[in-house]
Parts: sequence; structure tokens; C-alpha cells
Amino acid sequence: LVLLLASCGRDKTPEPMTDAAADFQKQLLTRLINARPGDVIEIPAGVHPINRGLSLNVSGVTIRGAGMDQSILSFKGQVQGAEGLLVNASDFTIEDLAIEDTAGDGLKINEGRNIVIRRVRTEWTNGPDEANGAYGIYPVQTENVLVEECVAIGASDAGI
Repeated sequence: LVLLLASCGRDKTPEPMTDAAADFQKQLLTRLINARPGDVIEIPAGVHPINRGLSLNVSGVTIRGAGMDQSILSFKGQVQGAEGLLVNASDFTIEDLAIEDTAGDGLKINEGRNIVIRRVRTEWTNGPDEANGAYGIYPVQTENVLVEECVAIGASDAGI
């Protein structure tokens, strides 16, 4: 009984990523770090496990998937980072993808201008839960933001 009680409340250790998932994550991180204005970062169709928060700090970049139900960045095993994707940039477009099961906010865009968020889905697939991230799509201290045909499901505070 003592061992059972001692194990209660412990976080589960995430399953290790496959080699293919680790390669995809490494390539995506590299593309985000090395991005230049005008770049389009494509997210192919499929479920892509990501275990670390992603960030973009370059203006003029587009992140584009194959559709909000086809290109899925799954943060179910996230072990690092406060958001799924954190963007500190202007003239940014993100479209046609999903961000699922982040530890914190799904998509946070901070202090940017001329932002387009189109056909993006953020979701916590376990349903409503106060342990889910607070915000699905969270443009904060931003100007000239278009949020179009987006879906936010299961955030613990506000979807958008």
C-alpha cells in the first residue's frame, strides 16, 4: 500500500521518440533557428511528435501545413518548454496545421505586427481539464492580427 501511495501523483515518463520523429523534430528546429525573411517552412501531412517547445524569432516567415486535420504537431510527450510554438516576430503567417497537447499555451505570438493565423487547430485531446494549457491561440501585445477559420479545443482558460 505504501508503494502504491508513493507512486500516486508522479508524472509518467514520456515514451522515447522514434528515430524518425527525432529526425523530424531536429530538422524543424534547425529550420526555425536558421529561418530568413521570406522562408516558408512546410509541415507535411502526418502526426509529428515533438517533445520540446518550438520558437521562431525571425520576421517574414510562413509556417504551412497540409491542413488542420492532416499536419499535426503533437506535444503529448513534451518535456521542455512553456508553449508549443512561441513566435517573437512580425509579418508572420501560420496556416493549415494543428498543435496538440502542449504543456502550456498552444501557439503564442508575442509583440508582433501583421500576423495571419489561418486554419489552425489547437487541441488538448484529453478534453477539458484544468491541467491543460491556458490558451490555444494567444496573440499578446500584437497589432494587425487576422485569425481566420481557426479552432481551439480544451484550453483551461481561453481558446483564442
